[in-house]
Amino acid sequence: MPKIKVNDINLYYESYGQGEPIIFISGFSADHFAWQNLIDSYSSEYQMIIIDNRGSGQSDIPDMPYTVDMMADDVVALANKLDFDSYHIVGSSMGGAIVQTLAYKYPEKIRTAIISNSFIEIDTKFAITAKTWCQMLKGKVTPKIQIEQSFAWVFSTNFLQQPGNFEMLIELAIANPYPMTEIGLRNQLNALLTFQSINWANKIRVPCLVIGSDEDIIASEKDTRRVASLIPNSQYALIKNAGHLPHIEYPEEFNKIVRDFIKKHA
Repeated sequence: MPKIKVNDINLYYESYGQGEPIIFISGFSADHFAWQNLIDSYSSEYQMIIIDNRGSGQSDIPDMPYTVDMMADDVVALANKLDFDSYHIVGSSMGGAIVQTLAYKYPEKIRTAIISNSFIEIDTKFAITAKTWCQMLKGKVTPKIQIEQSFAWVFSTNFLQQPGNFEMLIELAIANPYPMTEIGLRNQLNALLTFQSINWANKIRVPCLVIGSDEDIIASEKDTRRVASLIPNSQYALIKNAGHLPHIEYPEEFNKIVRDFIKKHA
């Protein structure tokens, strides 16, 4: 799959299917593989674009502090080079912060904006934990230990207790040929720590769907409801018994919520 030169970096993306474009944007430390399980669900009806944000996967990893604005501009530049006049956007966690920014800065390009498990600003407790992840990578802690520690934050108790889930996720993460680097993690962390949309979220006029989970300890239900309360006329959906990545834990429910919202605003 190709890379496109945008804003002085090479951005990696994959494209599946035909139809209205939907761009899926991953969160902190994640790459395009976070959306892999949804390809069949969307590519039969839409052109699904999944990307690696700068600093992750196969995209370039410049050693400079990133911002959410910077990564939002990367997405727009990619879409422009793909000749998309307008498109739907779906973002998880930090990807949801990028979606908020896109909806605010580029409303003429955004058909619908889906903000999953995101926030107005990052929770202090998670910020402290994310900083330790950077130190763990810098200190050359084994990938398995770091992955195990992060999954305790990301997934619900019920999901992790189901036989085979934890082991399967560990194997998939370790098998990733493009793991997160210390440089990429450190600079994406800057984007996470410096993001705050409280002063402009109320100016977003794009049709927005905000998704939350009741067992998310990174972006709590309180955090996601706050996002929805600030964005005028936004719709809110809560997925129960799910952690930070409901599109992985409950893909069918997640997809129904997203697809119904997109069709409602077609």
